[in-house]
Amino acid sequence: MVGGPCDFGVVVTTGDEFTVLTTGLTVFQHKKTVVPIPGWGLNDLIFARIRATIPAGVSVLRIPYNPAKFPPRDESKDTLKDRLFRDLNAELAQYMRDVVKGTNCRHYIQILNSISPFGSSNYTVRGFGILNHDVVLGRRIYLYALAFVRIFDGRDFSVVRQSSALINTHHSLMVQRLLGVQIGGPYRELPAESFPTRPEDAADNPALRDVRAMLTESLDKTLPLLIGVQRAARNSDAR
Repeated sequence: MVGGPCDFGVVVTTGDEFTVLTTGLTVFQHKKTVVPIPGWGLNDLIFARIRATIPAGVSVLRIPYNPAKFPPRDESKDTLKDRLFRDLNAELAQYMRDVVKGTNCRHYIQILNSISPFGSSNYTVRGFGILNHDVVLGRRIYLYALAFVRIFDGRDFSVVRQSSALINTHHSLMVQRLLGVQIGGPYRELPAESFPTRPEDAADNPALRDVRAMLTESLDKTLPLLIGVQRAARNSDAR
């Protein structure tokens, strides 16, 4: 082992990219550009919010993640047929074993991109980005910050708790969709002029860094609900 036992190992597999997306009534209006945003510091922000949630005296290990070595699983491509003939839980457990190899923690926390349908359309959004929904009646601009939290048992790497990071934690994503929300997770509607003329300009646009505030609020609302369960279970084991 690289280090001794720890209570929580943290793996952040999101926060380096921002998507500039245009959708419309036809496929010809669909345009997507992924822009690198390493200078936004979302990875460090995520770890800081986890560390702030976990009480002092509980050990936390930040585990480096190399996306070139461990590309994220694209769960949006999992079809019903795939799920019938594959053990997706076993695949996920093995993936995390590989990612955290050389460490020894009681639980592992992974923060990754969340995926959401957009309104009643066939389009989906994921992670962090801005959407220009160009329709007949005008443009609607949405800034979104979609993160997903998974907590693994460090012994068998089973998923013991998981959820999208939400600001409104009183309603499930299904209930929120029934209430008319456009995106299942934190988002804000912006003026039309907020959409970057050139996608590559997004990385230098300070207004779009408001995803930091949405991400912070959603993690601060969601993490205590998930990590608190694990803390109680650990204390029970100790007794």
